[in-house]
Amino acid sequence: MRYLFPLIAALTIAAAPPQPSDQFSQALGAALQADGARALETLGGVDLTGLPERDRAAAACMRERLGPNSKPAPAAGNRIADQSLALYRDYWHSSMTHPERRQAEEQRLTMRLRKLLKAPKGADLNALEPILAKALEKEGLHSLQGQTGLLRELMIWSKQEERVMHARLPEGEQDVTVFLLDGFSSLGWGAYATCDRASTGGWTTETALFAVVPKYSSLEAEEFRVTFLGHEGQHFADKARFKNLQSWELEYRAKLTELAGADATRARVLGKFIMDQGDDPASPHSYANRKVLGDMVRKMHLASAQELSTADIVQVQATAVELLREDSARRVGQVGAVAR
Repeated sequence: MRYLFPLIAALTIAAAPPQPSDQFSQALGAALQADGARALETLGGVDLTGLPERDRAAAACMRERLGPNSKPAPAAGNRIADQSLALYRDYWHSSMTHPERRQAEEQRLTMRLRKLLKAPKGADLNALEPILAKALEKEGLHSLQGQTGLLRELMIWSKQEERVMHARLPEGEQDVTVFLLDGFSSLGWGAYATCDRASTGGWTTETALFAVVPKYSSLEAEEFRVTFLGHEGQHFADKARFKNLQSWELEYRAKLTELAGADATRARVLGKFIMDQGDDPASPHSYANRKVLGDMVRKMHLASAQELSTADIVQVQATAVELLREDSARRVGQVGAVAR
């Protein structure tokens, strides 16, 4: 009889319900893939009392924001900034709560923006967004539009400062121009979907890096140096070195750079990757997270991605660098083959 106890105990452990923190992470991942319906379904089984205060507040907010009878808040004023943000929030809300209507909701956003901006009848979003940016500039604001993952983006801020910073990357170092952004009235659709629990920390163009300052405790901390300067610096270098990389390929390489530099922030970096995984390249962060974790696990002969949090830190960093260099060598080889 005593031989049955370990088996029964194992079965009991295997059948144990998921932890509230794991369920909440899954809900965040679904929201960041613009699937509010799946996020809400996952949140329905979460015991909020088992969550830290910050997560408990976000989960309660997401339940209310994405619920079946929910509606986005109306415009806060008559400025273009207020009116346009209300239109985008309505579009985000409808697209997330009814993912099957995403294309139709984008068309509706186009028509409503056209009316707000008094733009030509045939103008599409690609034509409307520069008009919106100029209108916001007249109100003393900066903005970011375009496609971010699965949805159209709108970030709005009032302050920015330009600096030159040094980015240390696995394949070299370089100085980069960084714009430090603050005074946000909109942190974008990821923040809207997760009640500000998760959102972008910055982005890169061909000429500069843009940092969302409120996302970081300090510009001297490892999180800023690794998750922003390392990640976005890798994007900057890759855009100059490799042409026509797909969005998920850029993210794959940048996330390896994060792992290569993460020490004190390793658990946080891995937590983000594990939380948000997907199989759709149209959601580049989710897709790249899954590929990075899969390649790291395979390369290090681990049983699961969770083991990366406790594996030897030097080995984890070295493996990330190795995978990045292998990816670079493959791309350089492809370019050489085409040239020949």
